[in-house]
Amino acid sequence: MPLTPSKRELIFPLAIFSALIAIVFILWNNSLNTQKSNYVRELQNTGSLRAKEFFSLVKHNIKSLENLKQRIEMTNGSYFGHWEKDAGLILEQNASFRFVEWLDSSMVIKKVTPLEGNRAAIGINLTKHPRYPEWRNHVLDSTTNISPWTKLYQGGSAFLVDAPVYFDGAFKGSVTAGMDFTVPFNELVADLDKYAIQVEDEKGTIFYSKNNPKASEIGKEYIFTTTFEVDTLDGQKWKFSLMPAHFDFLAERKQSTYIYLAFGLLLSLLTSSLIYFYISSRKKNRHLHDANLKLKDLNTSLKKEQLRAEKASRSKTEFISNMSHEIRTPLNAIIGFIEVLKLSEIQNSLQEYLSLMDISSKKLLLLVNDILEIDKIESGKTTFRKDVFSPLEELKNIIRIYRRTAEEKGLYIDLDQTGQNQIEAVGDIGKYGQVITNILRNSLKFTEKGGITISYEERIVENDLSITIFIKDSGIGIPKDKLKTIFDRFTQVEVGKAKRHEGSGLGLYITYKLVELLGGKIDVTSQENVGTEFKLSLKFPVSDSDSTTKSVGQESIDLSGCRVLIVDDNRVNVMVLKKTLENLGVHSDSVSNGIEAIEAVKKNDYHLVFMDIHMPKMDGLRATKKIRKFNKTVGIIGLSADVTKEAIDEAKGVGMNDYLTKPISFDKLRKHLPSYLIKIS
Repeated sequence: MPLTPSKRELIFPLAIFSALIAIVFILWNNSLNTQKSNYVRELQNTGSLRAKEFFSLVKHNIKSLENLKQRIEMTNGSYFGHWEKDAGLILEQNASFRFVEWLDSSMVIKKVTPLEGNRAAIGINLTKHPRYPEWRNHVLDSTTNISPWTKLYQGGSAFLVDAPVYFDGAFKGSVTAGMDFTVPFNELVADLDKYAIQVEDEKGTIFYSKNNPKASEIGKEYIFTTTFEVDTLDGQKWKFSLMPAHFDFLAERKQSTYIYLAFGLLLSLLTSSLIYFYISSRKKNRHLHDANLKLKDLNTSLKKEQLRAEKASRSKTEFISNMSHEIRTPLNAIIGFIEVLKLSEIQNSLQEYLSLMDISSKKLLLLVNDILEIDKIESGKTTFRKDVFSPLEELKNIIRIYRRTAEEKGLYIDLDQTGQNQIEAVGDIGKYGQVITNILRNSLKFTEKGGITISYEERIVENDLSITIFIKDSGIGIPKDKLKTIFDRFTQVEVGKAKRHEGSGLGLYITYKLVELLGGKIDVTSQENVGTEFKLSLKFPVSDSDSTTKSVGQESIDLSGCRVLIVDDNRVNVMVLKKTLENLGVHSDSVSNGIEAIEAVKKNDYHLVFMDIHMPKMDGLRATKKIRKFNKTVGIIGLSADVTKEAIDEAKGVGMNDYLTKPISFDKLRKHLPSYLIKIS
């Protein structure tokens, strides 16, 4: 007898229900195994992370001791005068330090900080101590020694860490600390109530434990173990173990698995019911089709929004570039007229106003340049030249420039250099100088008394010139809560309406990005009301060129017979440039577009042409191309507010000898104009 339609509809849902039940039980069993595997993986990840934190803390504490050693070495022992203060500071800042002591070269304890509780150690000769051989080996190897967990003469136990000290070409003794990491380790694992931890030294001595670990009662698969080499010379390794703190560590997870089983059974029932209703009604197919269409429409909308966001980003970049260009053009006139007025005879009462205008206009120019530099960096358009230069000589030039500013504030700038070779390297001298200048300007801005000490070190490493520069000031310092953010955009040490120092907060951000692009590294340390120290590390390929550049002396050259043509449609720019050239004794003519420039060069014998790029009727690029067809010798210097590499390359590609960006530095123009005229002619 054939089945009725209602019974036929039940056959497939019942089969599905049976299959789902079987699958649920299989998945439930797999889930139990997965829970176990996940727990083991979680334990491994937690153990790996905590082990790194433990051993990073150990490294940090040892580094604090080595920093004290380095200060003693750098001062050839004179830093002993600060021993009590510096040792006390280390003890205050590092909870793992029990004491800091000085052992002379014969391994006799001469100083101990704090003295209270450790007085019994003064004068003890440790040559008979079991750790004497390894101490002597580290002295010969100039590396830090770490003893096993050791009982102390003054009571208790600790690790003894020895940092050998050398100066005046000889071994002088070692800075030694007794370290017990219980307190800082407890802080690191304060939130790990469900895990137990133990740490052993190389001899198997457990010097730290948390939550009563029971390694012998827990399966090995549930114990994470790793080692950390604390002393490479002696091959000393510490063992870190992390394990569950309770035996029922999987009970809670198994309970959740039973909940999932019940949920799976219920879901199987619901799924079978839904299939039954689906078979009885085909309308759901149409609903699914409609959902797919809506999803396609949503994807299309998302794509449009993405394109709109990308377009907005490009518009932002173009806006910044165009606005900076438009600002630089009138700024050229402002700075130029200030330069002209400075050379003219005006009332003494106006000199102060003129000086303030000069300072303000140059600050505005620096801000515009910073915005352009950020735009180039963030859009990936930053390019680097390959100049041959001496990093040390360029550093000296920058110091000479800012020494006068420092002296006006009553400050000093001292340079301490290692070596006098002044090795030449290949790199972008402009970017290198910009980095040094930004840091030096920052130090001058925040230093009111004392001064700035600059240390320079250079050495050759595998055909690269590796340089390290320390710039240390005695300024206001940087608060600890802002030390990590000073290289962020628009970040300043002082904020609010009461801040005393001006600035946009862009200089150090640009500096950090340029150092990063140059493949170097910059670090900063600071203490409020004491000062700030920047450490700059860079590498440049060593130059194999022996050529030297000879500058043309200005004083020995008479420019009165030189003729110059100014091509610019901006009347203000022409007036400024004409006046500057007049002060140098140079006669100049002017025209307002490229067509007139071509005719003027044909009719007159000019030594040099200043050619604006953007002009009506015919721009400077087309005019230069046409001039080069009949005159190959006349010098042509491009003028534009566009500072991009593409614009400079295009200008030189059509035949221009050089390219000056607006606003023009008239000090630079006066310095290099004789070179332009002689080199080109």
